Amino acid sequence: MSFQIQKKLMNVMTLCSLVRLEKDFSHDRRRLKEKQNKNIRRLMKAAYKIPFYRKRFDENNLRPEDFRCSEDLVRFPVLTKEELRAWMKELYEQNPGKRDSWDATSTSGSTGIPLKLYQSQREHAAANASWIRILMSFGYNPFFGKMVSFESSYRGEKTSRDSVVQKFGILQRRILSEKRCTKDGMEDVIRELNEYRPDLICLRKNCIVRLALYAQEHNLPLHRPKWYIPVSEMVDEITEAILTKTFGPGLVDAYGCDETGSCVIKYPGRKYYEICSDTHAVNIYDEQNRLADSGRMILTPLYKTDFPIINYDVGDLASSFTCEGIRYITKIQGRLNDMILHEDGSESSVLELRKIPNGITGIAQFRYVQDSYHDLRVELVRDPKDGTCTDRQIEDFFRKRLAQLYGEEFRVSISWMDVIPPDPNGKLRCFVCNVQ
Repeated sequence: MSFQIQKKLMNVMTLCSLVRLEKDFSHDRRRLKEKQNKNIRRLMKAAYKIPFYRKRFDENNLRPEDFRCSEDLVRFPVLTKEELRAWMKELYEQNPGKRDSWDATSTSGSTGIPLKLYQSQREHAAANASWIRILMSFGYNPFFGKMVSFESSYRGEKTSRDSVVQKFGILQRRILSEKRCTKDGMEDVIRELNEYRPDLICLRKNCIVRLALYAQEHNLPLHRPKWYIPVSEMVDEITEAILTKTFGPGLVDAYGCDETGSCVIKYPGRKYYEICSDTHAVNIYDEQNRLADSGRMILTPLYKTDFPIINYDVGDLASSFTCEGIRYITKIQGRLNDMILHEDGSESSVLELRKIPNGITGIAQFRYVQDSYHDLRVELVRDPKDGTCTDRQIEDFFRKRLAQLYGEEFRVSISWMDVIPPDPNGKLRCFVCNVQ
């Protein structure tokens, strides 16, 4: 089938993929596990025919039949971002006659180096279906519900120009540009949200947090949707408190990455995340690459059999438990790509820095910026509705905790800001290292 025909049939292909997906992630765990195992066997057979993966099989004396369930994947090599980037580049250079038929995407480059990815139109449709199924799983109706979503590189802003179909209440969606979520445009955005009254708001975390803070600070009423999903960044305790105060109890926390698609979902009021086990295998590895309940998250999208991504180390840490062979996530700590650099050449995790704001109230946003081996800047935004602690008390708390961690290694400066702006790629990192 030609590329152009596949593009035109994308909606049909997406619908066909959606029909084959399980509607409930945990109602019948045995059935879900059987489906996951079947998809793993199919994936590994397909991967064995691809030179990049065939080499990984042979170097480790492995065969496709060695993999019959998600737990067996621990025997396969972990795939790093650098290895994936090199393979994608190699594919592009070696297949000039095929690459025009591939669907090309790119990661946001939050680590500073965007990753160019390729997928088939079938895989693209399967990824679309997986996301739609996630939306349906908590009650959203993708055909008759009203959604506000974020602008992306391939989907521009669309506020009020409904199509003929949308005027009949079908597939209603508004696209919101984050460029408008500034002081000059915030009131207009809030007014439009109140008029449109969406069932679901799906925006990047830094954008939806800015909306919430602006509404709180200026005592503006803001429509509470049934559900809202902050995307692109992890939802920490501070973010959850701010958003719940403004938007209500409908917080949905969806986890994934550009490379693998969304695969983990936490519903409103739940204490744990469910994994889309029929479309993904999510394992947790310890430092020795052994299966564990706590450690690094290793992701494998099972529908990607044309351009497989197997045992991908996304760089996140998580805690989990298993029930009847199905894994559930209890906590995700987020990507730890950024490291604190020390003058002696050593590095240390930013995890302890992330914990500090949880020990005091009155903070809406925070970010650490390491400008040199001995200069650490703390950027803070006040919670306009919480005056329990003064600015001075909060500053003293941060200085004390940082001294406990690093002694006198850093000169600490603290800056209070109205809002912490996102990076050019749209993300808002909680730690930035400017040391060359």
